[in-house]
Amino acid sequence: MTPWTMDRLRGFLVSQDPRIRNLKVSTDVSLMRLLTTVSSTFSLLAAVLPFINFAGVATGLPFEAPAEPLSVQPSTSGKFIVVLKSQVSTGQLRNHTAWAASVHARNLQKRQSAGTSTDLPTGVGKTYDINKFKAYAGSFDAETLVEIKSNDDVDYIEEEQSVWLTGVRSQTHAPWGLSQISNKVSSLRPIEAIGKAGRYHYDATAGEGMYVYVLDTGIYTGHREFEGRAEHGYTAVPDADDADNVGHGSHVAGIAVGKRFGVAKKARVISVKVIDGNFSTNVIAMDGFRWAVEDIIAKNRQNTAVINMSIVRSFLDDILTFSLNFLTHHSSGTPSASNRTGPDPPSDSPASAISSITVGALNSDGTRYQKSNFGDSVAIWAPGSLIPSAGNTENSTIGYSGTSQAAPHVAGLISYLRALEGINGTDAVWQRLLDLAQKDVLKEDTLMGSPNVLAFNGMVQWITN
Repeated sequence: MTPWTMDRLRGFLVSQDPRIRNLKVSTDVSLMRLLTTVSSTFSLLAAVLPFINFAGVATGLPFEAPAEPLSVQPSTSGKFIVVLKSQVSTGQLRNHTAWAASVHARNLQKRQSAGTSTDLPTGVGKTYDINKFKAYAGSFDAETLVEIKSNDDVDYIEEEQSVWLTGVRSQTHAPWGLSQISNKVSSLRPIEAIGKAGRYHYDATAGEGMYVYVLDTGIYTGHREFEGRAEHGYTAVPDADDADNVGHGSHVAGIAVGKRFGVAKKARVISVKVIDGNFSTNVIAMDGFRWAVEDIIAKNRQNTAVINMSIVRSFLDDILTFSLNFLTHHSSGTPSASNRTGPDPPSDSPASAISSITVGALNSDGTRYQKSNFGDSVAIWAPGSLIPSAGNTENSTIGYSGTSQAAPHVAGLISYLRALEGINGTDAVWQRLLDLAQKDVLKEDTLMGSPNVLAFNGMVQWITN
């Protein structure tokens, strides 16, 4: 978004709320960030999770997920933003708003004649014409909303909400997982429709200056997804080469930092190979974890690194559990995702570690992915079904499902938020993740007693480039 566009957006927002004029512009990011007050109906969301005082760890395999059409329901505030399709011209915007005003007037007259309400909507308000972004704000009743939504010019409708405006980027045709973690669920846009929209909204900082350590099968660092931001760090498997011979590690890395498929599109990724083919042990995993932590400390990346461990063992691994707890000083700051069907994992490391955070896997309709863990140990949910990402050849794309895919969404969010807000320390970042997460928007009857908490990056979906 250009400075000129940002200035125009700021002007429009100031015209609606003069308090914005006095907000400070951050110097921590390449483009301005404006903050408005957060209304009671909108939680400013941005997911995080650093690893105690020196890093963050997220842990968590194949395909699935349909979406349902957008439905229009009454708003508690009665105020809305109507976003038109990108091909709509300025002239068409004028014609459309004139038509919407006439529909509103007709329905308003019907309500007044019937005496059905003393709280009458005001109709079309401010209009927005910024390059391909055409929209208008207004107050409408449910009947008018239904007609507006059915108009061919309309892309989608959102309830009016307070905005956190930054150097916004909007990726179209994005994977459903990226769409789900960057769009607010509402009565007008249920979770089933979010993934289908295929829009990923994120701040221009995009995790720049952050590092994601991926403990997995290796990473094909030459993949175009990584744009030269991937490097090999360490191979813990004896007598193994550095290559990703399976593709799993490359896939995980792509979800965290990939150009098309990634959450934190400017972060760097470091491969720590702890699996060769399908072979690994808890001792090998512990050695890879040890190397990652030592590298983070040696390079002073305590507040810029996150470790992703999309690996699970189904037997008692006291050594790895002890290692995780020891290295995190028994602090709860190691997000990890389980990778087995069943309830709470009493012995699945690293998900069983005291200091770990278990990430559960979702389908695009907000239901639990059938092979995801569940129960009180699941701290947060993230997309994990039919997730496309990088393969282990130059331009390849593959799809996997599971908690292995949910975990790097969270690892990417950690890097994203740290770059955006400069949050340091495990407690602060984990608390931020919980404070900002969308609550009670998932299908409760599928979660099997797990907390109804959806990872989310906090962007407002009606602001686009």
